[in-house]
Formats: sequence, C-alpha cells, structure tokens
Amino acid sequence: MKPAAAHRYADHIQSLGRSSHKDVRSIFNLHVKGPWPKIASLPANQVTGVQIANMMRRLALNGKGRTANKLRSYIRAAFQVARSWRSRASVPEHFRFFEVVHNPAMDTEPDEGQNRSAKRPLTADELRLYWQSIRNLNSFKGAVLRLHLLTGGQRIAQLVRLRTQDIDRAAFKIYDGKGRPGKPPRAHFVPLIPDAAKALKDCKPAGGYALSTDGGETHIAPTTLSAWAQEVAEEIPDFKAKRIRSGVETILASARVNSDTRGHLQSHGISGVQARHYDGYDYLTEKREALETLLALLNQPIVALEIHQENCIEEHSTD
Repeated sequence: MKPAAAHRYADHIQSLGRSSHKDVRSIFNLHVKGPWPKIASLPANQVTGVQIANMMRRLALNGKGRTANKLRSYIRAAFQVARSWRSRASVPEHFRFFEVVHNPAMDTEPDEGQNRSAKRPLTADELRLYWQSIRNLNSFKGAVLRLHLLTGGQRIAQLVRLRTQDIDRAAFKIYDGKGRPGKPPRAHFVPLIPDAAKALKDCKPAGGYALSTDGGETHIAPTTLSAWAQEVAEEIPDFKAKRIRSGVETILASARVNSDTRGHLQSHGISGVQARHYDGYDYLTEKREALETLLALLNQPIVALEIHQENCIEEHSTD
C-alpha cells in the first residue's frame, strides 16, 4: 500500500474532523512503512490479505495484540474508502486512481481477545471516595474533574475538545467519532445538571476551547485530565481515570437505569437501522434524570469502605 494511499486516507478523515488521523499516520509509519518498506511501496490494489496478516502477526508476537487490531482496522477503513468512491459521492474522486476493487483486510480477522475491555469499574464506594476528593477542590483542576464525573464520565479525549460555542444553558455538544471510520463525528448532546453547570462555569470557558489554560487557544490534553484524576485518587487502589466511565455505568445499572439510557448518556454505539436513521429523539430528559440519579448516589455515605477500614484497625489492634 503506497504511502500516498495511506496519507490520502488520513487527509480525508482529517477533513471530516476526525482526530484519529494522527494515529493513522503514526501507526502506518511505525508498523508498515518502517518494517515492511517493500509492501508499503506496492500499489494499493496489489496488497494481499496475507501481507496484512503478517503485519498483524509481527505485532502480536511482540505482545502488541491491540495495536495489531488497530492496524487492521485502519487499513480496512482506508481500503473501504478507496473502494467506495464509485458509489459514495462524499468520497473524493482522487481515490479512484488507486483502482481498488477489493478490500484485502477483509481477508484477515482481528484477535477478539485483544479487544476485550481491561477496564475494571470503580465500585460505588470508590466513586464516592473520588467524588469526595474533588467535590470541594477549589481550582480549575477540580472544576474539570467535577465536570467530567457529573456529565457521566464522557470519553476524556472528546470532552477536552469541547468548544465554547457548543455550550448553552442546559446542555453542551461534543463530537463522537468512535467506531465511524471514514465518516464525520456524530454530535453527542450532554445535559447539564446544576452542579455540572456550576463546574463548567468554574472552568471559565472562553475563546475556542472551553477547557483551556490559555484562554481557549488550545484545549487541555486528555493525559492532563487523567493525571489530575490520578493525583486526587491516591487512596483508591489501582486507580485509572478510564475506570471512572465504567464505574458510572455500573453504579447507574445498580440503580436500575436502563441500558438504553446509559448507552445514550455515554454515547455507546448506536445499532440497528431504526436507531441510526429514524430515531431523532435526543434523550436529554432521560440523560438528565440519569445524571441526577448519579449525583444522589455519589452523595450517599461510604459504607463498605468504612467497614473495611474498621476491620483493618481491629485486626491490627489484636496483633
């Protein structure tokens, strides 16, 4: 697959507003162009599924199974865009020069075991302990962390890109491009309960980006938000910021918030023809009720952790 084909695909998704174009370029340069220069120089329509499988195998044998799956996903999407220029008017005509009629990545299979989530959700009490750590944190950092939690643990990479112009009194809009190769990101509307609205106001959004330390010129990095969360959660064993999102879904499930509402709140994949094309309802009321439930749950006493701590003290006192 000649570099031109991969870069054309990266340019295409960049024009659609997809931040993953950076990852596409990086993975292609590191795991195709570098180790497989002869294959990288081939015309796109001469690349085979066996060659792609060998690229994936090399990564898997080096303990990078998830990267192998990502590489396959990006190559598959690139070939699919090049192949679909005949039938999809939104695909730039320059893709026709690659003369792709078959997608060789379709002849390969991902390692499903590598795609299984390794995220262990925070327990209800761990979420409450985290909430207590940030609830009265009077700083920009505290405001950002409260906003993240009180809007349902939105994907951090999407939340930090929140545009000031996409905020109104009752909700804000972020863009979800996950699982949409070759397509523009989908608008995702998130309601603001009063405590979340206060947190957002305390972030003092201005300029282009709402979550910014330079007046909105650039947004804070996803790694920055994750590091801030890690700093305040030192009492929680094996804490990782990604556990907040799954913890929120778990605690809401325990409160019998249905899976559809949880899915719409956290912008999980939309499946089915009806849901994708005909259901134009924004679910803001249901999302708001779920977030109000979340806040009520966060404000409940931390019971299990207190019992655990008391037991530890009793055990030490009898030594």
